[in-house]
Amino acid sequence: MKNNVSKLLALFSVLLLVACVGCGGRSQVHGKVVFSDGSPLTYGTLVFTNDSTICKGDIQDDGTFKMRTFKPGDGVPPGTYKVYLTNTLQFGSSGQTVKTGGGDNEAGFEMIGVASNTIPTEYCNPDLSPFPQVTVKGSIKNLELKIEASAPETAPTDAPAE
Repeated sequence: MKNNVSKLLALFSVLLLVACVGCGGRSQVHGKVVFSDGSPLTYGTLVFTNDSTICKGDIQDDGTFKMRTFKPGDGVPPGTYKVYLTNTLQFGSSGQTVKTGGGDNEAGFEMIGVASNTIPTEYCNPDLSPFPQVTVKGSIKNLELKIEASAPETAPTDAPAE
């Protein structure tokens, strides 16, 4: 009986150690994405990527972001990452109406907005992005990433209806 308790305790200790190693070691990374004129990027997703990991941070209206790996607040594993942006297209408020239904009895309609990208496209490609690589060894609380272009003066406009 004593031998079984010792084995069970040893097994529990090993499982606890594996669980701690597997989920620990992530660091909090927070910051802001701004244009060269100092105004914030107000939309999109910042991505950190390397050979084994992809981490994302949704950009808020004030340009701030908090990086995550799987769920909000879980942080970024140690490593060196390429940095780029996704979800940077902005859509106009109206567009062309397109019927999506196939038959007379199907009434499926969808509005398709006019899209425009207000940042240089190289920032959206991990291999071309001018952002410097980021090395995470611990928490980074004020990472500022600058887009070397001025913020657009106005939001994207809608194309005229055809």
